[in-house]
Amino acid sequence: MKRTALIIITGTIGLSVLLFSLDSAPSGMNGAVFEVGEGWSLKTVACELHRAGLIKSRRFFVIMCSIRPAYVCKAGRYRIYGGMATHEIVSMFGSGRQITSRVTIPEGCNIYEIAQRLDDYRITSAREFIKFCNDRRFLTGIGIHSQSAEGYLFPDTYVFNEGMEARNVIVIMHNRFRSVIKSIGHSAISDSGMKLDDVVKLASLIEEEAAVPAERKYVSSVFHNRIKRGMRFDCDPTVRYALKKFSGKLYLDDLKNDSPYNTYRYRGFPPTAISCPGRDSIIAALHPADTDFLYFVARNDRSHYFSVTLREHNMAVSRYIKGINNGFTDNQRLD
Repeated sequence: MKRTALIIITGTIGLSVLLFSLDSAPSGMNGAVFEVGEGWSLKTVACELHRAGLIKSRRFFVIMCSIRPAYVCKAGRYRIYGGMATHEIVSMFGSGRQITSRVTIPEGCNIYEIAQRLDDYRITSAREFIKFCNDRRFLTGIGIHSQSAEGYLFPDTYVFNEGMEARNVIVIMHNRFRSVIKSIGHSAISDSGMKLDDVVKLASLIEEEAAVPAERKYVSSVFHNRIKRGMRFDCDPTVRYALKKFSGKLYLDDLKNDSPYNTYRYRGFPPTAISCPGRDSIIAALHPADTDFLYFVARNDRSHYFSVTLREHNMAVSRYIKGINNGFTDNQRLD
């Protein structure tokens, strides 16, 4: 009996030592960022961890995962610290405690700028993001009835996991957009006489033109008045969007670009929004100021001078764009 007990105790101790040895971090292991790919099997994850020097035994890792009920090794990017035991890695992968980044998407960013920012923060691939932003079948499936996701992704501060699928990022940003629209009120949209898609397009024009927040409703009034008169919008930012020229000076030849986005050539709204507008621009699109303004031009301080007549507008353009002192007096004060 004593010998049997001794064998059992010795065996138990030996097994414990073996398990502890297999579970402990490899000698000299440094911390690392490890990415679990989408659809990877446990065997693949184990092989990659072992190759990276982050675990001692592939088989032990698989066993540790397998003994956990309904265990799923979630895809994503994880920060593995130096000295981390295998069971801790298994636990982290199962809980999905991935590396996160806090990302701010400013109002007026377009999908191309958003894609680059997300790529810079290692949230998702810019190429994949743009692909899904233009995937009509995917967009329809999440409730976006437009040619692209432009305008339907709400600008805000988000905390994303690194290495996310692009479509999941789009869903999160669109859900935020939907919640904002709900807070504004679907009745406000129906009362405006516009479809949601046109509201989004108009809000994006306002977002791009109104550098001074208080002017949003006046910029909106210009566009509304032009719609009533069947006039073109003549909106510079639509040309920038057509050319994918999001900074720098526009030239007269640029305004001749034959794109359906060029509102100097074509009447009505562009095919899609040209950026992702914020809440205030959406509200301004629905509630323009009551004016007769048909024109505006940027002053040197980025505010605008608004005009009712083309003659007045041309004088303001000469003063602020061409720098000609033509006796033009600017006494305009908006409410």
